[in-house]
Amino acid sequence: MRSIMVRKGRPEDAHHFSELVTLTSPAMFPIIFGPSVKKMMEKLFPHKRHYYSFDRSFFAEIDGKVVGMAQMHKLITRKWQTVRLSFLLLKYLKWRLPAKAVNLLKFDRLIKFVAHNDCYISNVAVYPEFRSFGIGTKLLAAIEEEAKSIGKKRIVLHAETHNKRAISLYERLGYKIEFKSPSLKIKNRLFESFAMYKSVTF
Repeated sequence: MRSIMVRKGRPEDAHHFSELVTLTSPAMFPIIFGPSVKKMMEKLFPHKRHYYSFDRSFFAEIDGKVVGMAQMHKLITRKWQTVRLSFLLLKYLKWRLPAKAVNLLKFDRLIKFVAHNDCYISNVAVYPEFRSFGIGTKLLAAIEEEAKSIGKKRIVLHAETHNKRAISLYERLGYKIEFKSPSLKIKNRLFESFAMYKSVTF
């Protein structure tokens, strides 16, 4: 098996981010951002300090080829992230922002249950042709080490209840279901997820 390298994200990873992030929830993201979701993510990614930024991202590579991605949020500051993201969306969506903002605010409710001092993981994705190679495990291990290095005691994430593959991976790596998050109804589609956590030790 070829070695897997995990590194932090760079602005030039925008294309891979746009492809991978939509794999994490192929039903939800197009509803929130519309049919041009990949183009929107590609524009958002190079900007710092918001939920979909390169400075929150880790990428896995095999032989220099990007094969997977995950995001780590050291500190959930919802108000600032929402303001920053709204500013960028206004820049790129213009008149379409109000309709999208309603859906974004619904999505934002998920993370309000994350404690201020928890580390939050989002958007873990691996290209289909590279699944079952242990890439997700490598990404999560790298993020866990980063969390320990900055003194975090817990890592929290959300997994859609129907995504048995992801839930199985997280449980195998020591994550536990803490509670079922409130359901989100967006354009008559119901989305349900589990909040999962793992305690990390030094």
